Amino acid sequence: MRENWIKAVLVGIDGSKYAEYAFEFAIDLARRYSAKLFIVYIHALPSMPLVTGVPAYPHIITHFPNYYPKVPPDVKEKIEPLLKKYEQIAREYEIKEIESRIVSFWGTVGEGLVYFADEKKVSVIVIGSRGLTGLKRVLLGSVADYVIRNAHCNVIVIRST
Repeated sequence: MRENWIKAVLVGIDGSKYAEYAFEFAIDLARRYSAKLFIVYIHALPSMPLVTGVPAYPHIITHFPNYYPKVPPDVKEKIEPLLKKYEQIAREYEIKEIESRIVSFWGTVGEGLVYFADEKKVSVIVIGSRGLTGLKRVLLGSVADYVIRNAHCNVIVIRST
């Protein structure tokens, strides 16, 4: 059996109970493998080109960091305390390396998670799922579906129970 093949775990959070379940699993995984834990909230921005003419493609935008807009104050007010809470919990579970952040990303939440995972070379992405089915899933899409289909690393989906 491979030892320490999990070096970094990414958990996507959004304030939902499903994300909290995923966080709990990610803590266990990071602790078990002594892995770095990334706790990330993706602030999704429209994926179409902006009025300024700057294309909204992540590989191009990263070369123009000034085009990343600041995170709106209301999002910061809601998410930063959550990130701090999760960081504290991770420390209590003796996770040694923790990075938490809000990431503004041109595109969807799923695209942002996959892009972040690639940039940071994470071993595993852990995400929660509401378990939408049928028409709701077709109309609303699924972050978990996108991440599973497009991530270049392992993905663990924690379903609601």
